[in-house]
This record gives sequence, C-alpha cells and structure tokens, in this order.
Amino acid sequence: MNNKAFDPLFSDYVLPVIEKLQSDELSSTFSDCNRYLISHIQSMPAWQIALPVIACKAAGGSIVDGAILASAWVSLNFASEILDNVEDKELTADQFLTSPEVASNIATSLIFSSFHTLASIQDANIANKICRFLSSCGFDATFGQHRDLMQGRLPVELVLNNYWENIILKSGSVFRAAAQGGAVVAGANETFSEALGDYGTALGVILQLFDDCRDAFNHSQEVINWEISLPLLLYLMTVGEENIVFPKINSRAEWSDLLQKAGVIRTISELLLQWKSRALESLRSLPQSREKLILERIPSLVLERIPSMADGVIDEHNIRSELS
Repeated sequence: MNNKAFDPLFSDYVLPVIEKLQSDELSSTFSDCNRYLISHIQSMPAWQIALPVIACKAAGGSIVDGAILASAWVSLNFASEILDNVEDKELTADQFLTSPEVASNIATSLIFSSFHTLASIQDANIANKICRFLSSCGFDATFGQHRDLMQGRLPVELVLNNYWENIILKSGSVFRAAAQGGAVVAGANETFSEALGDYGTALGVILQLFDDCRDAFNHSQEVINWEISLPLLLYLMTVGEENIVFPKINSRAEWSDLLQKAGVIRTISELLLQWKSRALESLRSLPQSREKLILERIPSLVLERIPSMADGVIDEHNIRSELS
C-alpha cells in the first residue's frame, strides 16, 4: 500500500478502519462506490486514515469506536474532495469518476454511507452527538466553499482576508471533524474536545497551505496556469499592488525564483511553522500518552515534504524513540 499502512506508527489504528470499510453492509449494494473507496484509500496517507482513531484514544476512548468514526470520516473526506474538484472544474476522471455527474453521485453516496456507518455506534447518545457534530463541520466546510465560489473581483487585501476565513472553514472544518470527532465518540470533556478540535483545524490549514503553495517550491519548466493563490496574494501585497494582476512569468521555476527574491517563500515557511505551533500548543491539556506523541508528530509529516522546512520540524528519530 502506498499509504504505508503497515508502518508500525500507524498500523494498529489503520487496519481496523480498513476492515470496517470493507465489511460495511451497504458495500455490496453499490459496488462502484465501494470500489472507489477501497481503491483510493490505498493512496491516502496512513496518518489521515488513523487520525480519528488516534484522537479517540488520546481522549480516553477505544480503537473500536475510533475506527467507526474514522470509517465515516474517510468517506466524508473523499466526498468533500470529489465535490470540491467538480465545483472548481478540476475533476480528474478515473475508472470510477467518469464524468462530473457520476462523480457527484458517488460523492453523495459516500456522504450517506458515512452516516450509515455512524449508526453502528452502540451508545445512542454518543451517536447522536457525533452525527450533529459532523453535520455542523460539514455545513461550515460547504459554507466556506460557497464563499470561495461566489467571490467577485476585490482588492488584494480583501481577497487575502477572505482566503484565511475560507480555508479555516473549508479545510479546517474537515480535519476538526476528524480530531474533535475522536473526542466526541470517546465521551471526553469539553476541554479535551475543544483542544483536539483546535488541533484538527490547524492541521487542516497546514494541509491547505501546503497544497496552495506547491508552485512556490516548484522549480520545473512547466507553464503556470494562473489562479488566485496565497503565493500570488502575498507577492502582490509585497510589491504594493492593490488589484489582482498576474506577473509575466513563463515557467514555475521563474515564479519560484521571483517569490524567493520577494521574500514570499520565507513568509510561507513562517506561516506553516506558526500553524504547526498552534497545532502543538492545542495538545498541551491532553494527558501524556503514546497517541499524544503521535499527534505531535503528524504536522511534521506534512512539513517534511518541503525541503526548506527540514530544519524546522520535529526530529523523527527522537519521536520514534519516545514511542518505543
């Protein structure tokens, strides 16, 4: 599996989730939906599959309850990604998502499948709470996407302000659902629940920043397909441009060099580390455990994919030593 599901750091948390997904009673009634889910989970980062389970355990819950939540959340996460790509007209067709219409229908089925999975939680009160919580997070994410889609031509400063509000709603809410959802199914108190929620929000923002800023670290000769992005907004703010304009740059490498000279890459690196610090700070109230150590490790797994961030992340050897 490409997601390193059998990495000792995550295998205990990932395998029950995959087993739960494969055994769901709805899987046989809509084979294309189930095949899409099982196929794409192979390339999903192991820590993302495991996150709700790890959060549940960190908050005093069980792997069983965490796996139920994770199974539901994985389906919701895929549905969110599919719909986001359809709405942004960036859908990459594959053997299952053969058109925007088919993709939208599979995404809808994944949403209903996730709430069907949550019905297997034995405690009716907990099941009710987690359904309400995930619904709230999903509503926030769709509101953020709607704001993004409806945004007109505005001055750079206003677009930048909207950018932060929208990614906190869109990406922050998705990962808040995973982390705080773990606390909810564990029956944790409000302090632990909010702490894990803030952690999830910060983690979601880090992932979105990383995705939005890929071009800033890309030194290829590929032609840029311009869109309004965080590096562009930061660059325009740096040079004092009030309105959205696209620089006359021929390749991603030229754009990266221009961002480097303007100090934008340093700013992006600082922003990523600030959100990492927020994620780690939010975990302070949790009791010490193996799962807390893993949660502290996860933001670095994202940042380590950026060469220039190597000196600013937690050393993997030290974390693994503490976990052994």
